[in-house]
Amino acid sequence: MKAIISAACVAVFLLSGCVNNSAVLTTDKHGKVSQIILGKSTGSVASDEDLKRVVVASFYARISNPKPSWNYRQPMVLIKHPTVESYLRQDAKKAD
Repeated sequence: MKAIISAACVAVFLLSGCVNNSAVLTTDKHGKVSQIILGKSTGSVASDEDLKRVVVASFYARISNPKPSWNYRQPMVLIKHPTVESYLRQDAKKAD
């Protein structure tokens, strides 16, 4: 399953404009993720929340027993999807 997801991520990375990014995960005194800081935002709150869920899931898949009160840096690929604002700007340029 991990191989399929990795292959899909690589394909998306190669076929779209992407930015290498990283997330910093902080664990609490029990070793559970308490805070996630994304290096760059996607521009959408909903997309950021989805990205954080994916980061946490892959974190626990990689590190089964995280250290308490520790910071982990996890690399990830941030895919920049077009936003409504970018479509509106394109329409305004075509009208000129």
